[in-house]
Amino acid sequence: MTYSSEKEDSFIAKFEGRFAEASEESPLTFAEATEIFAAYKALLRRMGRIAKISDSYQSEVKALVLELREAAANVKALKGFIPICASCKKVRNDDGYWKLLEQFIAENSDAMISHGLCPDCASNYRSLAQVFPPTPGRPAGETARLLDESDIEDPVIVRFLPTLNNQHFATTPLYGDFSLLFQKYVRLARRLKRIARISDSYQFQLQDLKTKFEHASHVDYLTALPNRLDMIARLEAEQARSLRHGRSFALIMADIDHFKGVNDRFGHDVGDQLLVTVARTLSGYLRKEDSCARWGGEEFLILLPETDEDEAQEVAERLRILTGNLALETGTSTIRTSISLGLTLYANGETIDSCIKRADDALYQAKNSGRNRSVFMGCEES
Repeated sequence: MTYSSEKEDSFIAKFEGRFAEASEESPLTFAEATEIFAAYKALLRRMGRIAKISDSYQSEVKALVLELREAAANVKALKGFIPICASCKKVRNDDGYWKLLEQFIAENSDAMISHGLCPDCASNYRSLAQVFPPTPGRPAGETARLLDESDIEDPVIVRFLPTLNNQHFATTPLYGDFSLLFQKYVRLARRLKRIARISDSYQFQLQDLKTKFEHASHVDYLTALPNRLDMIARLEAEQARSLRHGRSFALIMADIDHFKGVNDRFGHDVGDQLLVTVARTLSGYLRKEDSCARWGGEEFLILLPETDEDEAQEVAERLRILTGNLALETGTSTIRTSISLGLTLYANGETIDSCIKRADDALYQAKNSGRNRSVFMGCEES
C-alpha cells in the first residue's frame, strides 16, 4: 500500500480477517463487502498520492517565500540608488547611468545612498495591490485578469505585490527575476488550493467509508439486528455490570423451526424474508435495554439484563406466541412458522461461553421435544 497511517493499517487488517472468516457463510455479502473494501483501499492509495503532491507543493511554497523575502531585502537595499540630475533634479536612466552609478558606489564606497517613500507614494503603492503589475508587451486589459479575489487573500501576495508595482523598482535589474518569481508563486499557490480542495474531498469520502465499515462491523446485513461480534461486546459489558451489582441476566437462544424446508421449497429469497420478519417481531417486543442479535443462520440470541427465571420464561413464551401468529404471503402460498427457545440465567463467576452453551443446550432440548416450545436450563443442569 502506498500510504496509510497506523490506525488505517489496523483498520484494514481488521476487516481483511473478518472477510476471510465470513467468505464461506455468505458469498454474495462477502463479494459486496470485498468490493467496498477494495474501493476503500484504492481511495486510500489515491489519498496517499495526493498527500505526497501536497507535501511537495508545501515544500516548494516555503522555498519560494524564502526567495521572495531575499529578493525583497535586495530591493530594499537598492531602491535608494536613484540617479538624479544635479541641475534639473529629475531621475535619470539614460545611457546605463543606473548601472554606472551602482558600479561606482560598489567599487569606491561602502556607503549606501537610499531614501524612504513619501506618504503619497506609499499610499499609491498600497492601492496597486489590487491589480497585477503591468508587464512590457502585454495589453493592460490582460494584466488585470492575472490576479483574482482569492489571490489577493494570500498574505504573501499581499505583502510583495506593492513592491512589484513600484515604478522605481521596475527600472532595476532585479525586476525581471523578481516578477517571474512572483508569478510562479501565484501559479503554485493556486495549484496548492486545488490540491487542498481535492484532499478535503478525499478526506470526507474516507470518513464516510470508515463510518459505513464501523456500522457494517456491528450490524447484520440482512436483518439489521446487532451481529454476533456486537452481541459478544454487549454480553461482556453486561457480565461486568452483573459482577459489580450482583444482578443476574437471562439469555434466550431462539431458532426458527423447519427453516431449511422453507428454503428448499420456496427459495432463499423467501427464506430471507422470513428471517427479516421474525427478527422484527422478536426485537419489536423487547424492552429498550434488551438486545436481540442474529447469532447465525436462523438462530437469534436475546439478552435480558436484570431478569430472573420467571420473567425470562414469560418473555420467551410471549415471543413464541407472537412468532406463531406470523403469516408470510409469497403470492401463491402463505407461510406460517414457529420458533423453539432455550433459556438460562448467568451464574456469577462463570464465563460468557459457558452461559451461551447452556442456552444452546436448552434450545437443543426444545427441538428434540417437538419444537415450538421453550426450555429453561439452570446452571446446575449443565
